[in-house]
Amino acid sequence: MKIDRLKKDILEAFSSVRTKKPLVEQITNYVTINDCANVTLAIGASPVMGDTFEEADQMTSISDSLVINFGGIGKESLATMIKAGRIANEKNIGIVFDPVGVGATKYRNDSVFDFLKEVHPSIIKGNASEILYLSGENVKTKGVDSELDSLLAKDAAIKVANKYGCVCAVTGKIDIITDGRIVVTVENQSDKLAYITGTGCMIASLCGSFLGATKNPLVSAICGVVSMSLCGEMALEDGVSIGTYRQRLMDNIFELNAQKVEKYGKINFQRIESKYSMYLVTDEKACLGKDFYCCVEDALKGGAKVVQLREKEMDTGRFYERALKIKGLCEKYNALFIVNDRIDIALAVDSDGIHIGQSDMPIEIARRLIGHHKIIGISAKSYEEAKIAQDKGADYIGMGAVYNTITKSDTSIISDEEVEKIIENVHIPVLAIGGINMENVDKILKKGADGVCIISDILNNDDCKMRTEEVVKIIKANY
Repeated sequence: MKIDRLKKDILEAFSSVRTKKPLVEQITNYVTINDCANVTLAIGASPVMGDTFEEADQMTSISDSLVINFGGIGKESLATMIKAGRIANEKNIGIVFDPVGVGATKYRNDSVFDFLKEVHPSIIKGNASEILYLSGENVKTKGVDSELDSLLAKDAAIKVANKYGCVCAVTGKIDIITDGRIVVTVENQSDKLAYITGTGCMIASLCGSFLGATKNPLVSAICGVVSMSLCGEMALEDGVSIGTYRQRLMDNIFELNAQKVEKYGKINFQRIESKYSMYLVTDEKACLGKDFYCCVEDALKGGAKVVQLREKEMDTGRFYERALKIKGLCEKYNALFIVNDRIDIALAVDSDGIHIGQSDMPIEIARRLIGHHKIIGISAKSYEEAKIAQDKGADYIGMGAVYNTITKSDTSIISDEEVEKIIENVHIPVLAIGGINMENVDKILKKGADGVCIISDILNNDDCKMRTEEVVKIIKANY
């Protein structure tokens, strides 16, 4: 997605949430439940605060989004959250997860990771300490508070977004939101927000409201965060008391619209390199007699971030053995390992994900088999195919063929207009495939593609490492 389109979608979301009035199921804590319900109403959505285990599945099934808040976590509430989260994943309902206080106690820490093993959130929102802890940093929190500068958690937010395949939002004096491809900062601020209990919880409710309306996690997280930060800033007046400030904050959220966001929002955007940026697709014939494994390892040494193992004619036993070896190489170089088509092989070797085509297994079935924490990529040659794949839960689109390719002689080339349409309108990562080489990498990246999938231009080369390094240099020059 291009940044100009992202800006447009952010503004449109403020009317969309009030028009669609999405139902937002919220399993939250007793301290802030009333404020979370009220802020949901104020922004234009409809809250339902169903927190019992017995009805979690039914309530989630009829909702447009789900908000999970760990403020008052216990054995029963954790079971309810996991049950609701599983249903939301099955029905492709967006989830906002607020890991309140993670890093404070062993039970809370264990519970957060137990939840994340079972449920795939669309958005993870936390303060700097919480996000740093989720990223693997050794930090201590003061319950729900954080004394750390939010900017210290920028790299952690990117890491969390990439690790969990979600949008990550860090709240603080300067808010940070990222999906691992775009980093957004929001500089509207008010110190008085820290003196109102539950503003962080309310941000999660706001994100959930927009998510129910737009189904776009990045747009929703930005809108939710901006709503609180901007309205908090607008409520400030010299000498205003905290009670009056709190009332003005809620009034401002109720009256917020796209015009105010466009005029007063201090929102900055930065494109960063995607985790899919340099994607190698294997083809033993393309190695031209060179050792297959050496070619793949050389590409990994050169900077390939993803390797897709594609073997159309290999028997299952040999495919399995090859997959194990390629997985080992990917782990050695910290790269993602994707299996083409064969879900049985992907499951057998525990790959990072699968890539399937339009005539392969339906994505809903593939997701049920491989799980919600694995990557599913879909080939698409039109906007309609890409949009359907996105709506059904694909993690990325393999768009192509964008240029003439010798690897697939029967592949048709998609038009420049269709390329532009897909990149402009699809919000999950779009990777270009088909005829990609040194001569056109820069061109397709400048059109807005999030990465390139290359076969022959690397594997045909006498020095696969050097050629990969040359491609990576071009990629990095675009960020």
